[in-house]
Amino acid sequence: MRAFYSTTARVLDGQLEASIASAAAAKKVVGRHGGDVRLFVSVAAGEQADSTLFSVEYEDAEALGRAFDAMNTDPDLHAVRSSGAGLSTTTSTAIAYELAIGFTSNRGRGSVLEIHSFQVKPGRMEEFLATSADKCAFVEANGALNATALQLAYAGMATGMASLVWQHESLTAHARSAAAWNSDAGIAIQTKTGPLAPGPRD
Repeated sequence: MRAFYSTTARVLDGQLEASIASAAAAKKVVGRHGGDVRLFVSVAAGEQADSTLFSVEYEDAEALGRAFDAMNTDPDLHAVRSSGAGLSTTTSTAIAYELAIGFTSNRGRGSVLEIHSFQVKPGRMEEFLATSADKCAFVEANGALNATALQLAYAGMATGMASLVWQHESLTAHARSAAAWNSDAGIAIQTKTGPLAPGPRD
């Protein structure tokens, strides 16, 4: 199962361009140790407005561990961290693990990331996994890419929370997918599984 490392940061006033350049430099260093490195800038993010998400995807937890062992001795990474100081303020870091939900994603890759986070009630994880499969299948049927369910670890107060995550090729594609929830089929699946968590981050 895939593993993800992510850092969310709030960009300081007037530092967005410099922060993106710093993240591009970090991507070169982090990427040479494996993993798919990406940077997202928030469009609609609730309390996370004006934030960035630096995400690295690994094929599994062991691959993440090997990469981190290598990065801990990489002097270039320490230099990149120093050069990015003063451009943004880190608000959270987390490791997330893919959950087995019985749904085979089309994978794919888009430029728009959508995240819905849930605090699963005790004893309801099995239900969450089943409904996640239905929701992921629905969004992919309506144009989304790489729909998956994740659980956060080593994430402070968010540890244990679950997320549904998928991507879109563009904001136009995202709008089409969002509109599908108001169709008869979309309303039916929400009636069956419950609504999506409020506050998607694109």
